[in-house]
Amino acid sequence: MNAESELLNAYREWHRLAAAETKAIQTRNWDLLSDCHLVIKDLQAHVAAVAQEARADWKRAGTLAEKEHNVQVLVAGLIELTRQNQSLLESARTAAGKQVDELGEAGKNLRRLRRSYGVASA
Repeated sequence: MNAESELLNAYREWHRLAAAETKAIQTRNWDLLSDCHLVIKDLQAHVAAVAQEARADWKRAGTLAEKEHNVQVLVAGLIELTRQNQSLLESARTAAGKQVDELGEAGKNLRRLRRSYGVASA
């Protein structure tokens, strides 16, 4: 496999993993999200190395500008998917914080009820 094919395959895998992250966030599967994130982190180093090889090949072939443009389109899609995932994650964090606050208030109300009925607090 040449460097260009390897690079494109790596970007496709990155996109697949980013889509899996989306599903993980939507289903609150934090283990899957963490696993995807770790694999993407490793994949980034691989992409950087293979991209250098591919650019050298493209430069020798005189197709550098065209091929770089194609890669930029792929990267723009990944950036957008990552932004969407960040937004989904922030929404999930906000919802979880709200739920924690609501549970805290419910706990306070329960303690007040116990005190008013003379039940010893546990």
